[in-house]
Amino acid sequence: MNAQPLHSLREALGGIVDFLPALVSGLLLLLVGLLVGWILARIVVRLLTWLRLHRVVERFRWGRALAKGDVRHALYSLVGGLVGAFTFLVFLNRALVLWQLTVLSRVLERLVLLVPDLLFAGVILAVGAGLAGLAARSVRRALFEEGLARATLVARLVRAAVLVLTFAVALIQLKIAPSLVLWAFLIAFGSAALDSL
Repeated sequence: MNAQPLHSLREALGGIVDFLPALVSGLLLLLVGLLVGWILARIVVRLLTWLRLHRVVERFRWGRALAKGDVRHALYSLVGGLVGAFTFLVFLNRALVLWQLTVLSRVLERLVLLVPDLLFAGVILAVGAGLAGLAARSVRRALFEEGLARATLVARLVRAAVLVLTFAVALIQLKIAPSLVLWAFLIAFGSAALDSL
């Protein structure tokens, strides 16, 4: 009767002893991930400072506001910190695989794979916002030259249309209801075509 609890205790201790190498390896992997993430963050900050990225950012309207506040180093630190955090997440995912925590590993893997899509969607939004402003200025200038009374209103509508299209493309990039976005545009363009008839 006393042999059963002793046998269970031995099995539990054996499982802990068997898990110790994976635990130590995972912890070492996390330490290496922290170190590599910190080094990459510092490299990115130095690289952005050396490239003087703030000169490119200052060309945009909101970039001038950032230049007045002189927050370029904070922006560089933010980008470097994001690179470091992303690197650490990759190492954390490998540690979770070593620890055989597959559900957490899959969730983290999906999060890591979402980051490039988020960055690309951000680039799409930034380029779209720039193009929307450029299109609005061009339309306003052309309509003023033609003497149209509502040139500013038409320019704002053009800007809004380009921004809506850009937002839709970003949603499709993020794979957020792509068929819904597609159907919404088909309905909108179809109704616009019917109104023009």
